[in-house]
Amino acid sequence: MRNTLVIVGAGFSGTVLAANLLRRPPAAPTDIVLAERGSAIGRGAAYASHEFPYLLNVPAARLSADSRDPLQFLRFARTRLAAADGEDFLPRALYGDYLQDLLLQAERAAPPHIRLVRLFGEVTGIKQCDGAKPLVAQFAQREPILADFVVLALGVAPPRPPAWAARVADHRAFRHDPRDLPNGLASEHSVVIVGNGLTMVDAASILSRDAGRIPTLHTISRRGLLPLPQTAFRAGASQGGGESLLASAHSLKQLLKAGRALAREVEACGGDWREAVTSIRKLAPRLWRQLPAAEQRRFVRHLQVHWDVHRHRLPPQLAERIEHLRRSGRLQVNAGRIQNVIAADGRLRVSWRPRGSGELKQLVVDLLVNATGPNCGIDDSADALVNSLRSAGLVSADALRLGIRTARYGACLNAQGIASNHLFYLGPMLRADHWEATAALELRDHAEHLAAHLLEQLGS
Repeated sequence: MRNTLVIVGAGFSGTVLAANLLRRPPAAPTDIVLAERGSAIGRGAAYASHEFPYLLNVPAARLSADSRDPLQFLRFARTRLAAADGEDFLPRALYGDYLQDLLLQAERAAPPHIRLVRLFGEVTGIKQCDGAKPLVAQFAQREPILADFVVLALGVAPPRPPAWAARVADHRAFRHDPRDLPNGLASEHSVVIVGNGLTMVDAASILSRDAGRIPTLHTISRRGLLPLPQTAFRAGASQGGGESLLASAHSLKQLLKAGRALAREVEACGGDWREAVTSIRKLAPRLWRQLPAAEQRRFVRHLQVHWDVHRHRLPPQLAERIEHLRRSGRLQVNAGRIQNVIAADGRLRVSWRPRGSGELKQLVVDLLVNATGPNCGIDDSADALVNSLRSAGLVSADALRLGIRTARYGACLNAQGIASNHLFYLGPMLRADHWEATAALELRDHAEHLAAHLLEQLGS
């Protein structure tokens, strides 16, 4: 009997996991089933092809999907863009091309007893069974597949429409998808973008691509903080500070103090504060697990937004674009909360309260864009498969609603907190136990560790 391993989702995580399994195949005959509900392998939402050239926010030399070959992506990029430099921020769609090629090369090199099966269809549920194979993957429009192992390589679901959008969800001036933006806006129009993170920057970049037709852009988020820019710095140059950080992980106040001290030390030695952030990122899983639950809650409530603007940084050209828009008055960044939105003669009237103020302000706009970013929590997920798994008790949420609870190698914890031997999760919802689990390199490492574990299990 052939072994069967089903990977649900063929974005970055699923594609890199499949490539690792193909490169180091088990001795027994095995089918690796890569199931994708979209229309393309290796892209997902992050690296899909769009008319607008969305940029990666990490330099090309630091984006290899193979830890053994750090410049692999850069070499691939130079086959398409001969002048590409290791510090360039390249198009996201090009990275999708790279992931597709990575999988194709691994498939071609795999021995005959290992088969990669690409399936395009939606997995609607995972069930346990008592037969020779412990799991069955159910599909919307095809026969179910019995599996020895199932890996949920799911990204995060888009956010549910916020409460204030209930009355205007179907209005032509409201966009819940920040990439579904109209082309006809001009300088006489106005827009509110809800959110101030990387998703907002993408939306603002699209809306300002025609220099002579830029509408007035208003952003609203709780704190009004913008992502900070990337710079060319010595990645990994900061080697110290780890012991101090780990020793401080019992208290958020002490951990913040140690992090600031590390940044000052790096800059005093002629470095860049971003080196300190990189050092903290490497320790983030250990720091997160050492923090008491009450301190974790305090971090999410008070400090997460500050960490995010330092951690998720902008390519320099995008940072310059945003700064130019602000200086020209075409972009106005606001801190506050939306209270109400109503239709107003084909436009939308947005009532919002500035942070720290009791005064209610109003904006009448031609477009309202929800750019609040993805939703990692599974209790209110918009993903039908995640809801099915949660209802069946096969996966469980963490107390802070950050993602899916997992054990070693991403083994899913069921509703009773017991780790599965056959169902695994790989993707950004690992943040429930690792905090930092969204970047390509972090997910690459998780994929490599999970592949090694699965190959050991298949071999036994």
